[in-house]
Order: sequence, then structure tokens, then C-alpha cells
Amino acid sequence: MRIVILSTETKHHTYFINKLARLFEIAGIIYERRRLAKSYPTAPFFAEEEDAFEERFFDPAYGGTLPNLPSELERRVVCAHGVNQVGMPEYIRALEPDVGITFGVGKVSARLFGVPRYGMINVHRGIAGEYRGLDSDLWAIYENRFDQVGVTIHQVDEEFDTGDILAQERVSVYDTDEIYHLKYKTTVVATRLVIDVLMELEDSRKFLHKKKQEKFGRYISAMSLDQKYEALRRFTAFKESSRRGR
Repeated sequence: MRIVILSTETKHHTYFINKLARLFEIAGIIYERRRLAKSYPTAPFFAEEEDAFEERFFDPAYGGTLPNLPSELERRVVCAHGVNQVGMPEYIRALEPDVGITFGVGKVSARLFGVPRYGMINVHRGIAGEYRGLDSDLWAIYENRFDQVGVTIHQVDEEFDTGDILAQERVSVYDTDEIYHLKYKTTVVATRLVIDVLMELEDSRKFLHKKKQEKFGRYISAMSLDQKYEALRRFTAFKESSRRGR
């Protein structure tokens, strides 16, 4: 099973790639350098705390991996301003991938996601039937829908997060959690789900358990900094309520 991964260079994506590389052949890695720019502030929001907590990705006690890609994978990395730039379909085609995986990049054009033999799958950090787009876990918390924090693995199509679902799991929020734990928790779940999907594909040469989305969640862009702090307030209130209910 040959895989091409379209992602960004972060701790959680390094963990994800290293975990997949233990089981599958990584034909190529494309790191997108383009960053979303909004007209309103979206940061800083617990960046240092999140960065420190994410060292768990590399801690053997938590099933961690190496903190960097091994040299053989580093040689397969290509950096691009955007994944849809000129020449990218031809480059991916030359890698002859069975499947492509997008995780943390912008919208992928149809010229691209049709190149791998079995198409592309996307890691969406959210429950796609409720929230599409960015900061889906925070939007669920902002709206006091703590049961809608989770991960969706779906096929890539021409819209944001609307493709057939291959796997989905909700992630529990406990009163011992901090809001900056969410990226770690959802990445660990996402990695496990993607491995399961790929193993099924490798065995059967088709996606056996895909299903069309019954409804599409509304598309929401990046949360503003003020909204993130309101989500934090509601997150804290939820934890306090959970402690009182014990």
C-alpha cells in the first residue's frame, strides 16, 4: 500500500506520519507552507501549553514516536506553498500512490484528489455532520455540545468535509482535561482510525464501510480569539459541573 500524505510540519503531524510509516509505505510527503490569514485575531491561545503537552507524542509511556521523521522519510518530503499549485498533480501521479491522505491542509482540487488509485481521504478534527471547516472541536464546546467533539475520516470530494464517511469517533471530555489537550487527544484517535481504514483497504482493495453523510454540518471558518476564550469559559464551567455531579 503506497501512500502520499499532504500535511503541515507540526508535532502532531510528525506523530501521525511516523505511526503510519510503521505499517505502510510512504511514497511521498507534501508539506503545505501556506497559512490561513484572517481579518481578526485568532491567536495566541494556549500555544505554549499545547506545545508542552504535545511532547506526549514522543513519550514512550504514551505510545509515542520519534520526534522527527527518520532520514528515509525526510528524503521524501517536498514543501509547497499550496497543495494545489502548478505541477502537483503530475508530481503525485509520478509517486504512483494507492491512496492520498490530507491532514491539516486547505481545500484540495478535483485535479488532485482523483490521482491516487483509491482517491484521497481526509482527517477532519470534528463530527462532520455537525461541524465542517476549522476549529470544529472548539465550536462544539462554544455551543455547549460536548458530545460532538470528535474525529471524522472521510473521502475527499469537491466540498469541505462532505465526502463519504469511512470512520468516525466521538472523544470524551473529562473534568481532568484542559482545553489545550484536545489536539493531542483527537490526533491519537485520528491516527488509530486512519490505520484501521488503510488496513481494511489493503486487505480488500476497496473501502468496505463507507457511508454517505446523512446531513452536512454547517461550514465554519477559524474561531476568533474572543470566541476561543468564551469557549474556554464554557469548557471550565462544564468541568466544574461534572465534578459536582460525581
